[in-house]
Amino acid sequence: MHRFWTRFVKPIIETAAPRRMMEIGAEFGWNTAPVLEYCRRTGCRLEVIDPAPPPALHEVLARYPAEHVYHAEKSLEVIPRIAPVDLVLLDGDHNWHTVYNELQAIYRRAAEAGTAPPIILFHDVAWPYARRDMYYDPLELDPAARHPYADRGMLPGESELTEAGINGTFHNALYEGGPRNGVLTAIEDFQAGIGVPMAFHKLPFFNGLGILVPAARTTPALEAVIDSFFSRESLLETCVALETDGMRVRAELTVQQIRLTQRTEALRRARSTIEALREELKAAKPAG
Repeated sequence: MHRFWTRFVKPIIETAAPRRMMEIGAEFGWNTAPVLEYCRRTGCRLEVIDPAPPPALHEVLARYPAEHVYHAEKSLEVIPRIAPVDLVLLDGDHNWHTVYNELQAIYRRAAEAGTAPPIILFHDVAWPYARRDMYYDPLELDPAARHPYADRGMLPGESELTEAGINGTFHNALYEGGPRNGVLTAIEDFQAGIGVPMAFHKLPFFNGLGILVPAARTTPALEAVIDSFFSRESLLETCVALETDGMRVRAELTVQQIRLTQRTEALRRARSTIEALREELKAAKPAG
């Protein structure tokens, strides 16, 4: 989500002026750091939820001890316990079951406290995880809550996984599309069933940013900021950034292809060695 910070996330936060925020899925803290800097300037408080982040996140959090509360647990365990927030940055487990139930828990917590539901910013509402689940810890989910999956990569326009695609080390659903599959599907299903007026906006680049604004949180200033994201000037700036990002993705795919070629060659050599050893063993075996 950090690639959205300057052009999209920061303007939303500064316009909405939240007093309490929640970040679900902080990982290295690349997005957490500027959010905490905003908190330091404004007195806002950030609830950070990530059960198993790398050490880099703790280095970020250590610089802002008064601006956050850290929860080393899964989001569905934490959300019911903490006070409602004004804005959520949601970039956790990228699958239908988790996202749908996070939304249910967030809205339920707001209703219990008698407050308006928060504005929610989602990462991964575009390819590759809009319509495909990914599981950080699939065995933690009930089998009925997950699709068949494999640690193989993805290519645009291809439903089946491939050895040559991106994110090949993640637990990705075998196929794209269908019911209860993907982050965007979870948001749409939640929006269709909750019965609360809200607007959803999608920026379909950099893996996608979703902006869910309940009617109770809408203001003319916020609407103007979101509308500006779809202006000609903003989209032209994004095109320039996408060109750079496209080079990054192409480089990543090239690296994946090199690794696949290396694995294939190593496997070929291993099989050749095994066959040679078998022949030596056969020749050395006494007759009769």
